[in-house]
Amino acid sequence: MKKLLVASLLVTSALAHANDIQLSRGIKSDLRDKIERDMNILDNFKFSSNTEARTLAIMGVSTLNAQTAGDWLNTRVNYVIEENALSTLKLLLKKTIQVEREGVSFPNAGILPYSLDPQNNASTLFDAKNNEDGVVVMSNIGSGLYMAGKNDGKVYALKVSRGLLKKATKVVVESPRAGIIQIGEGLFMKEITVNNDNPNSIANSINRLGTFFHEAKHSDGNGSSLGFAHSKCPTGHDLAGAYACDENENGPYSIGAAMTKEMLKSCDDTCTPREKEILKVIILDSESRVMHTTRRGSPATDWDSTPEKL
Repeated sequence: MKKLLVASLLVTSALAHANDIQLSRGIKSDLRDKIERDMNILDNFKFSSNTEARTLAIMGVSTLNAQTAGDWLNTRVNYVIEENALSTLKLLLKKTIQVEREGVSFPNAGILPYSLDPQNNASTLFDAKNNEDGVVVMSNIGSGLYMAGKNDGKVYALKVSRGLLKKATKVVVESPRAGIIQIGEGLFMKEITVNNDNPNSIANSINRLGTFFHEAKHSDGNGSSLGFAHSKCPTGHDLAGAYACDENENGPYSIGAAMTKEMLKSCDDTCTPREKEILKVIILDSESRVMHTTRRGSPATDWDSTPEKL
């Protein structure tokens, strides 16, 4: 079985709801319905009152409930686009990505994201599309386009489909918080679905929502913490050599694991024993990707989450 890798790199009002996120009309209708259902579940989720203090700390909230969880996600995710949104055909014919401005001076010029630092022997961000043992689950395209623009001295814009005969939404990427998430082939595949016998299982939604929170974290950071880019997993790790680990304590894998764990607490009456065990394994997998000691030999710390912007 293929290893499932959450591939990544490498905003709205206080009353916003998770279902305010704009879903591209290019997403197949059945998949769009599932995503909308997941967002509605989050909007109405009854979180347990005994939230772990560490979860509150890395999320930057004083209390965790449907409102604060939805607000946190909406601050970092604004659009969800289809798997083939960046296909050669769409790039050439529909000009999905455009150059909005050139010759732009970006903040923190010359400061590379930590995992791209030459001292770490890293030359590119991990992308499961280029790994024969992995499949893409989701990707934070907004953060990736901001990084590309910073490297090129250009501000890029991406078109998000609003449907036939409707003018596409043009998203100008001036920050990693542009919040453009692309779904991958792995998000709904059987191997990553907790319960294939019951597609509408709450456990399936919890699993996918954990992935959304993971990807949303890539919208944070500045300078060396920009995008909270993944690093190579160390020797001895199951994914050694793949850019599928974090060298910080408050990154995407920590966030995804923490939020999945918090949602699992409230799933006693609606999740089966088997579903709970599978979710626990998923949590452990994410936690195993957090390197508490960096490859430089120093203790991992919390990175600065302040988003870089023009």
